[in-house]
Amino acid sequence: MDQKTPFDLREMLIDAHAHFFFLQAKGPQRLRLWEIHEDSLVVDRPSAAAMHKTVVGLIPTLDGKGVYEIEGTVEPDALPDQTPETIRVHVSPSGVRKLDRRNYPRAHFAPPIVATIAFKGGTPPLAARVVNLSAGGLRIETDRELPADSAFRLSFEVECEDEIHEIVREAQILYTFPMEAGFSYGAKFVSRTTTMADGKREAPLEEIEKTVDLLDLVNRLLVWK
Repeated sequence: MDQKTPFDLREMLIDAHAHFFFLQAKGPQRLRLWEIHEDSLVVDRPSAAAMHKTVVGLIPTLDGKGVYEIEGTVEPDALPDQTPETIRVHVSPSGVRKLDRRNYPRAHFAPPIVATIAFKGGTPPLAARVVNLSAGGLRIETDRELPADSAFRLSFEVECEDEIHEIVREAQILYTFPMEAGFSYGAKFVSRTTTMADGKREAPLEEIEKTVDLLDLVNRLLVWK
């Protein structure tokens, strides 16, 4: 009879970033991820929200191309050498789910959202329409054809829960769909990475935060709509 592989959170989160984004009513709160144990995490104690037994959060991957969705329960007893002002969150196998660009949730807009495309080199800005949005990219429509594989800065505003969220991201075209009037494009958000001493690629924290904020916004849009 085959034996089940023991659950070890350290092996599952081997490419985890050093931050835990605690999901709360007013948006993600960035906490430091101090330790990963076999079945628990040690993170900063949240300061901007009431503490509950259940904790839900996101841990980005080092390269910024994915996130781990985490759900766990706060352990009442601290470890003997646990860092002060931290909490230990027990996580079961069902409390971990990895997402990447291919399976980020996506919000659709009808009618599309008006956006502006800015190019480098002094080329005049171009009007666009955002058809859908995820934390990893989006689909846009334009009246004028864009060069294949072109990179640009996209800016637009999204209303959610009666608040306006301004989105400004660097993007690159992945594919094109000609329409009867105009063009439709699938584009990914461009994230900078740095090569570390061990050869691994790591995304800057500001890039990580943009992805987490967008993921949170899209999830809110899916509920709000």
